[in-house]
Amino acid sequence: MASILDRPISQWAGMEYSCACGKSHKVDIQAIRVGSGVIQELPGILRDLGASHIFLVADNYTYEAAGRQVEQLLDQAGLAYHKRVFQTETPLVPNEYALGSVLAAMTSQDDMLLAVGSGTLNDVTKYVSARTGIPYVIAATAPSMDGYASTVAPTILDGFKTTLPAVYPAAIVADVDILKDAPMPMLTAGFGDIIGKFTSLADWRLSHQLNGEYYCPEVAGVIEAAVETCAANAQALAQREPQAIQAVTEALILSGLAMGMVGVSRPASGAEHQMAHYWEMDALRRGEEHPLHGNAVGVGTVLAASLYEMAAEYLPQGFAAPDKGQILACLQAAGSCADPKELGIRRELCLESLLHAMELRDRFTVQKLLEQKGKLSLCAQELVARYYGG
Repeated sequence: MASILDRPISQWAGMEYSCACGKSHKVDIQAIRVGSGVIQELPGILRDLGASHIFLVADNYTYEAAGRQVEQLLDQAGLAYHKRVFQTETPLVPNEYALGSVLAAMTSQDDMLLAVGSGTLNDVTKYVSARTGIPYVIAATAPSMDGYASTVAPTILDGFKTTLPAVYPAAIVADVDILKDAPMPMLTAGFGDIIGKFTSLADWRLSHQLNGEYYCPEVAGVIEAAVETCAANAQALAQREPQAIQAVTEALILSGLAMGMVGVSRPASGAEHQMAHYWEMDALRRGEEHPLHGNAVGVGTVLAASLYEMAAEYLPQGFAAPDKGQILACLQAAGSCADPKELGIRRELCLESLLHAMELRDRFTVQKLLEQKGKLSLCAQELVARYYGG
């Protein structure tokens, strides 16, 4: 465990080993760079990957944040490229339009996709990479979510959130000098996504102990260490301090790697994510904007931790439940939202999610434990009353 935890993030690229959990863990990414000034390494990484004709994908926001600089680096290196820059006044959605636009703009010469952006642009490019067989590199512009290193692509198809199988990026380049200037809601979103691991890991352990579900202590330990590092940097994140930005970014990448290493999203997604997805799907049905995913996850984490408090008598003996006080303190120190009402979640929607979000996928969580004990409805109503009154 110590040797794995002590590895710098760059040394996780290409890692493969047989674990005591019985599985062989593999990281099929060829380069991971996180730090100040690492964007300068991008042309060399692309050359090492054999890129000769690059298709750059960005939107008007990420182009200004990093795309223009990336173009200059490609020009200086003599690398051929063309680009598709989405022009949008509202956040780009990973729907049929975005996916089709990228596919339609590709040429037969393209042998490398280069996404300059964060969540949506990463997901769109990742899925196109999986469909075409052309590798992709991500130049990150915000530490806003844990999908950089994952092998799935959350998309919106026919108005519904759908997770599609995708591929690892060939390389991740995350320059802290760029990331630190991301909008604050994107910084808190990444932090919220990481804080969500307090409850997702608890749900994973709970199912392992009660149902015998596969569990890898080593992978869980990697995420726990990353989460604790982020928690210690919560206040520094609010001040945009580089070491805090780097800690959150590395934790987000490790979270994605962990999902790939065990072959499921279990280590990084539990009841807190299901509630966030439920709220997002409701907003999509209504044609309304919704909070950034990670900010919703942060609030969902508080609710899930509250359910763990209510389920204390049903937990296995000695089970380490998430510390709601620590979670609240971390979110507040980082300037993140910790209240569903303040996040803009309607009372009835909050209640519905507490009762039904667990139905989104067949995964054992604290909600399902309370349902089995016949206590979920009572606990959900009590929890909603705490935030909305009545």
